[in-house]
Amino acid sequence: MAKQNKGRKFFATTATAALVASAIVPVASAAEFKDADSISFWAKEAVQFLTDKGFIQGDEKGNFNPAGTLTRAEAAEILSKALDLKATGTEDFSDVNENDWFYNAVLATSPELFDGMGNGKFEPKAQLTREQAAKVIVQGYQLTGKADLSKFSDASKASKWAVSYLETAVENGVINGKGSLLAPQDKISREEFATMVKRTIDATVKVTPAVDSVKGLNAKELEVKFNTAVDKTDAEMTTKYVIDGVTITNAKVSEDGMTVTLTTNKELKLTNGKVTVKPIKTKADAKVLTEEFNKLITFADTTPVSVNSVEAKGTKAVITFDEPVQSEGTVSLNGTELAKDRYTLSGKTLTINGLTAEQTYKVDIVGATDFANNIANPIAVNFTVLKADVDNSKPTVSTAVNGTEITFDFSEELKKQNLDGNAPAAEYAKVTVGSTVFYLTDADIKNVDDKTVFTIDAASALGTANFINTNIKVEGHKDLAGNAGDAFEFNAILSKDLTPATLVSASTKMLVADDVNAITDVDALYLTFSEPVKVDGKLTVKTQNGIAYTTGKETTVKADAGFDVDGNGKIEGAEKNTVKVDIDLDSNSTYTFELSAKAVADLVGNVTTDTITFNVTTGTFESTPETTTDSLVFGTTPVVVTDNNVFTVEYAADVTATATNAANYTLGGKELPAGTQLQFVDGTKKVRFTLPEGTITANGNYVFEAKNVVDSKGNTLKNGKATTLVALKENVVPVASKVTVVDSKTFTVDFSKSITDQVAPTGLTVKIAGKTVDLDSAVAAGGKLTIKTKADYDQTDSIVVEFKSTNLVDANNNKVKDGSISK
Repeated sequence: MAKQNKGRKFFATTATAALVASAIVPVASAAEFKDADSISFWAKEAVQFLTDKGFIQGDEKGNFNPAGTLTRAEAAEILSKALDLKATGTEDFSDVNENDWFYNAVLATSPELFDGMGNGKFEPKAQLTREQAAKVIVQGYQLTGKADLSKFSDASKASKWAVSYLETAVENGVINGKGSLLAPQDKISREEFATMVKRTIDATVKVTPAVDSVKGLNAKELEVKFNTAVDKTDAEMTTKYVIDGVTITNAKVSEDGMTVTLTTNKELKLTNGKVTVKPIKTKADAKVLTEEFNKLITFADTTPVSVNSVEAKGTKAVITFDEPVQSEGTVSLNGTELAKDRYTLSGKTLTINGLTAEQTYKVDIVGATDFANNIANPIAVNFTVLKADVDNSKPTVSTAVNGTEITFDFSEELKKQNLDGNAPAAEYAKVTVGSTVFYLTDADIKNVDDKTVFTIDAASALGTANFINTNIKVEGHKDLAGNAGDAFEFNAILSKDLTPATLVSASTKMLVADDVNAITDVDALYLTFSEPVKVDGKLTVKTQNGIAYTTGKETTVKADAGFDVDGNGKIEGAEKNTVKVDIDLDSNSTYTFELSAKAVADLVGNVTTDTITFNVTTGTFESTPETTTDSLVFGTTPVVVTDNNVFTVEYAADVTATATNAANYTLGGKELPAGTQLQFVDGTKKVRFTLPEGTITANGNYVFEAKNVVDSKGNTLKNGKATTLVALKENVVPVASKVTVVDSKTFTVDFSKSITDQVAPTGLTVKIAGKTVDLDSAVAAGGKLTIKTKADYDQTDSIVVEFKSTNLVDANNNKVKDGSISK
């Protein structure tokens, strides 16, 4: 099979198909097939439809042969015609010759749809399985979506590589199964394949690409759903989205390409706020864009954070919340408050370290706060830590080439090694491009959130050439478990960037209150280009609000791309290609600007020779609104905690007896514990709360809420309630639980919880055989009390230890409960 130059082969648009063989006989109707009566009832409609369209042809005897199996060559012929593929490519199979009837079909469909069999052969006569058919149809028609295969009893029999294709085929109704069976390994018949093609045609009926819905998820996230899969790169450009009052800092596309989750720089709180989604490229065709979406929505996050899941394995537990968390509050493990170095909070996850496999833990999280400042009621999670998985898998790599940039996407994180022979160990892999050697390092990780992807610029390997066709080899890589990956080689064409940058979008931000009579107001104009650039030129106002200007409206621009537009402290995404222009703008105005010719150059020196003309509309300056209060609130220092059981709440004004009604309060989202005492102190602004011992089981900030409280002038609480945080420590007192004899003078006392060290305990009385005895020593250490008497006692003597107002306490200063323990 001779090699040919490869071009872009296909793009699924219309659905046409022709079931063929090496010798064919056309028919006008499915009924004309000599074996038409043999076609299964469920396949008749598909066969008739494809026959009516002229897509199906019989064999040399005029038979359709519905139950006959389909070969790889026949499937390639079908899809090459159905998708109108060009017979171009670089494939070279030893068992495919130019005089074969399927030669062009194999060339057209390889390797995009059909891979070789790994031995340099295509194996055209090999029979196609159902899972193989799912792959070529899903790829050919670029179907998306994922179905749950668990409803099929034999789903586990599917090859690992085929699972995702089967999920998509089932989701789109291309495969319905054989009763309760998926039958992935079964050979596919001709009538089955005809049915799959017809179903695919039905599944790919064109719809106008558009936004289906937009909704706020929480204080930092908004969800945009599309009716078709969108291009990941285009959809993850934050400049594609505009929301009143906030800046989009991140856009994440779902696996199926149908949903984009937007993250904002500050609290998402909208009252008839405008949401704009600009046209976005579709996944199927970059030339087809979604319709622009504009809608007014109202949203405020009033729901506190909650836990979605817990995964505990090895030495750590990862607790995942349902939304980004601003503050975790206080975290306790098995009743003991954790130091900050024992856990980390990142976005939606809280990771606790230093755990032991196969141990059971309880984690209390008190005072977790989201970005709308909603404070969660105390959260308790219980889990058992699983043993860590043993990683024996080698890391693999896939690659992509764009110009002179080569991207290496590894299957897992890699281990740093000393691959270049120079300390320290800083390299992840060795890459050889032709004869030029590169090493993958931290500098080549472009996304800190994904440390498996590296991108290098191999321009130096080209020398003075504009392009080279060269061998690329990556080797020496190991995963974090030390498993070495196999060396990987491939050929690629590297070409220098000879294309100047283009302007992608322009936006503005009013930074100061507008003064139309002044030219000293400094606002911001953001210009986002298709790649990082340097700008050095003149920016001229051509029109403002329809008025043309010929002179006097010129600004000198000299800046490099890379500006933190959203103010989150990081330059990421499209911000890397964004230039900030300091300029005086008028609010609520529409401008036409012109950027002078040759003002823009990319980082390899390509200059944009023409002037760049663009339009932009300004908004208004948003000042921070003043908060006014005209009803009852808590005082300046709302809460003072006296000890683990007592705290005082102060109001800003004198209040009535409604403030001493326990039914008007909640603590941690629950009614006050039964037995809580409330009392005015130092007048009628302050109320003291005394909690019963044992009612607070974890340290942390508890949400304290007051309702139905009225001040002395009849004013009620603002918005019907007042909330504040009360920093409480657990108030479960230690209780003596066991006496253990060590020798004839020494015994120990255990407690229901560990007590702190104390060299001089007080409030102890020891009775041996009913008589009070003198003590030689009493020391608290290691969580228990060790007592030594001056005189010996018998092994059968009773021992009683009485505690009264003792100075023995636990880590939270709870005193040991008065009482006695005996042996």
